[in-house]
Amino acid sequence: MMRYIGLSATTVAGVTALVVVPDKELVANVILAGTVTVAWAFVVLYATRSRWRAEAAGRAILRMVLGIAVICTQGLVTILTDYSYPGREIIRPILLLLVGVAVLDLLWTLVRIQGGKDIYQPVHWRNKWHR
Repeated sequence: MMRYIGLSATTVAGVTALVVVPDKELVANVILAGTVTVAWAFVVLYATRSRWRAEAAGRAILRMVLGIAVICTQGLVTILTDYSYPGREIIRPILLLLVGVAVLDLLWTLVRIQGGKDIYQPVHWRNKWHR
């Protein structure tokens, strides 16, 4: 329950900032900095405290969030350096490619895990263990 309260409060704060603060670019930059922070926190905690290597899904999740952390960090560095750091024209597309590959890996892992199951058959929300 506390998680939902925290997520709701964060969403309301972000939307309120967009409505109240006249500099929308500043709001977006602060949101990006927050995203960088939570993405790297997830990567560090997941990599050090979970058995992510044990399953394909765990490895795919770590790769995907790592990609998000790296691409958001690159975006923040771009903003902080006024879009002029050396190698940006090659670093940015490589990082975007890596995130795309991580998402593709996650998709393939999902499809493989679901196997021959009818993925279009709805699962009742109360019975999350229904397979």
